[in-house]
Amino acid sequence: MNATEVQTGIAHIYSRVNASRNGSMVYLDDLSANNTVIDIFTMGILIITMISLGCTMEISKIKDHVLRPRGVAIALVSQFGIMPLTAFCLAKILQMDPIKAGTLLICGCSPGGSLSNIFSLAIKGDMSLSIVLTTSSSFAAMGLMPLLLYIYCQGFPGLEKAVPYAGITLTLVFTLVPCAMGIAINHYKPNYSVVVKKVGLGILIVSSILLVIMSCAAIKDLIWTAFTPENLVAAALMPLIGFILGFVLSLICGLSAKYVNAHWI
Repeated sequence: MNATEVQTGIAHIYSRVNASRNGSMVYLDDLSANNTVIDIFTMGILIITMISLGCTMEISKIKDHVLRPRGVAIALVSQFGIMPLTAFCLAKILQMDPIKAGTLLICGCSPGGSLSNIFSLAIKGDMSLSIVLTTSSSFAAMGLMPLLLYIYCQGFPGLEKAVPYAGITLTLVFTLVPCAMGIAINHYKPNYSVVVKKVGLGILIVSSILLVIMSCAAIKDLIWTAFTPENLVAAALMPLIGFILGFVLSLICGLSAKYVNAHWI
């Protein structure tokens, strides 16, 4: 799932909400400056990473997935069928309060993001399929997220503006444009693509460590609020259940294990 969509959606719910600890008040609006720096840094990492990932893709394979969209159809059913239902069931079983339940549902209704592309590369999955699925799920989310949130969030206040259209649009831009550049490099200058991939992945590793440090520093006063038993259980079970059910559905539909592993993050 994409962190930009989730962060934006949660921001709508928690707008002007405050957290307290030891008598001191920490306002979420005060994090805007740190968030801006982290967002810019993240965008830079994303652009470099997606160019590197684009160098692993071939135009012929992308065309094949578009013309025979069985994998895309299964992924969309899993992304917008299994995941929202899983989030809803977990929220009910764990008896979450409205804000936590709404946040979990936003996560469940969000489209797949660029992190799935990175994991696909790490497990040597089908990168062409992964990029196609990221793009298609982001487009589909424009209409399906409002519908799913309306269906599942009845009775949960504060979700009227929870659909992060800007975040989804940015995901598309920062996925398609750099990937197109990488595909062009791989197509016209294949000798350069190996170097671009190695440099890009090296930058990704170093930058990811820095990003984790920056993020922890930015939310050090609030991070304690996330470590509740119900949050930890939901964070562990939702992706695990989604992966297992999506994997099983794909195998039932006759896809190979390598094909299936392309995009279940």
